[in-house]
Amino acid sequence: MNIDWRKVFSETKAMLLRRGRSAQDAEDFMQEAYIRMSAFAKANRIDNPKALFMKTALNLSIDAHRIKQSRGDEVQPEDVEIIDPQPSIEAGVLGRERIERMDVCLGRLDGRARQMVLEYHVHGLTFKEIARKHGLNGSTVHHQVSTAMFKIAGWMHGWYP
Repeated sequence: MNIDWRKVFSETKAMLLRRGRSAQDAEDFMQEAYIRMSAFAKANRIDNPKALFMKTALNLSIDAHRIKQSRGDEVQPEDVEIIDPQPSIEAGVLGRERIERMDVCLGRLDGRARQMVLEYHVHGLTFKEIARKHGLNGSTVHHQVSTAMFKIAGWMHGWYP
């Protein structure tokens, strides 16, 4: 049986393209199908090589689609951008400047207000716990912490994004 392989390749490629494969993928599937068919032909008799070739290429295409659906798109190493979890040098410097500025702002508060702000925001105490500790009413502590934070926000204006 004499087969016009150019015609078979052309028909197979057209079939794969109609099914949404790229030209490069179609050629890859056809090459793999030809290799598999050649290996199979060494040990077996093939009655219809054209049909076997086309079916093998189609099955390879279907398998690739299923793999892509279950695992997602392949990512080539050259397309991967590694993101360093460390902050940039600029972010580090800016962060240190903000901390220094915050320290200056906290230093401008009176001692009791500074202590309450730190207890609330740094140590995580509730207003009731702070009130008990200082012998004050919870609403008084809330008012003093809020007032202190408004002052700090005004003093920090321009130092944070």
